[in-house]
Amino acid sequence: EGTRFFGCHSAARWAWRKDCAAVNFRLEQSMLIELKIKNCFSIQDEQTLSFVASDDTMIRHNTFQAANLTLLKSVAVYGANAAGKTNLVRIISIMKHLILESTERKIGDNLQITPFLLGNDKNNPSELEIAFVIDDVKYRYGFSLNRNRFLEEWLFAYPDNEPQQWFLRCYDANQDKDEFDWSEHFQDETNAQQKTRENVLFLSAAIKWNNKQLRPIFKWFHNLNISSIMGFYNAKNLSVEMLKDNKINFLKYIKDVDLDIEDIKIEEKEINMQELPYELRNMLLDNPEKISKIDIKTLHFDQDGNIVEFYIQQESDGTKKFFEFLGPIMDTLENGKILVIDELHNHLHPMMTKFIIGLFHSKSFNKNNAQLLFTTHETSVLSDEIFRKDQVYFCEKQNKATRFYSMSDFNGIKEDWDFEQSYLLGRFGALPNILQP
Repeated sequence: EGTRFFGCHSAARWAWRKDCAAVNFRLEQSMLIELKIKNCFSIQDEQTLSFVASDDTMIRHNTFQAANLTLLKSVAVYGANAAGKTNLVRIISIMKHLILESTERKIGDNLQITPFLLGNDKNNPSELEIAFVIDDVKYRYGFSLNRNRFLEEWLFAYPDNEPQQWFLRCYDANQDKDEFDWSEHFQDETNAQQKTRENVLFLSAAIKWNNKQLRPIFKWFHNLNISSIMGFYNAKNLSVEMLKDNKINFLKYIKDVDLDIEDIKIEEKEINMQELPYELRNMLLDNPEKISKIDIKTLHFDQDGNIVEFYIQQESDGTKKFFEFLGPIMDTLENGKILVIDELHNHLHPMMTKFIIGLFHSKSFNKNNAQLLFTTHETSVLSDEIFRKDQVYFCEKQNKATRFYSMSDFNGIKEDWDFEQSYLLGRFGALPNILQP
């Protein structure tokens, strides 16, 4: 058989290290408070998804304290197909991408945003805002934009719960230029304002020009782990790194979910650059490390107790997905990050989905208050033994537009109500209207 998993592992690792060095990479305590979205893809009116816990006393260990707030360890989003769940993950991913890479855009490059197209908002700006915690201080950062430029950008900090405006950016259409308003709490010591083009975020430009004060803000977005329905970017390489660095725990997770795998071997072999396709060789001309190919092999006992090796590609889709997810999951848990996953249940047994959620709710596994935001159709985990009411959000279309709302918004939920059955019976909405044959 040929190489079952082939990639420029060393090159990817080098690029990741270079990214980390560029932001003076060091992990701070970071949490998500809430996300606000307006006029973006299927979302028309402003929608809020919050990790702030209600005063509900259910399952207290699913919450933790930060910046004088009680926050949730996880939030699940349920809804019909085409209701807008994937757009939620997509928007978070776009926001991260714009912050990390907007300085790479050339003059005249369009921004990857689409307003709500099924109403009267086509010509109005889209607005995105995230509130978050870094080292027990609350921040609120956001921006508005259209396809051509950023129109507004703002950052507020709340040390000791006292609001501090750091900067405001506003486009003056009459003068065709951005106006900036600073406070005494922020210094643009690198004069990044002068280097911020219309399609570049000031936060991104300031980091490029080495503004030290904004590094923790930038790193918060850098540390978001996001998976689309297609999976995580570079997930296999991250799982390989985790397996190398912490094999005992990695294999413990593998055995905990009963995948019948006794061990995993990583075989890394240097390859000749001339063996690579021409386009890939050109991309890697400035790579200081040697390029290697990776074989990932799982070890199983046969019926006679002998070890048999499988390439990872020979495993089931669920096993391959769990292997790829395990690296980002371990990275998130060990470093107190935020993990965002679209359709967590995809290719996974319901018990495996429950296991992943349980890792984030567990005090012993989640010692750094990592958080999980995911969309799903898996109703078997929709239980008051797993979630509080404020941890469950629903997503549905109303008058063509996506609306998000929490189970805790409903009054009169009885203690003996089964969450799953109540949802499937339509008590919370967010179900597809399917005509039976």
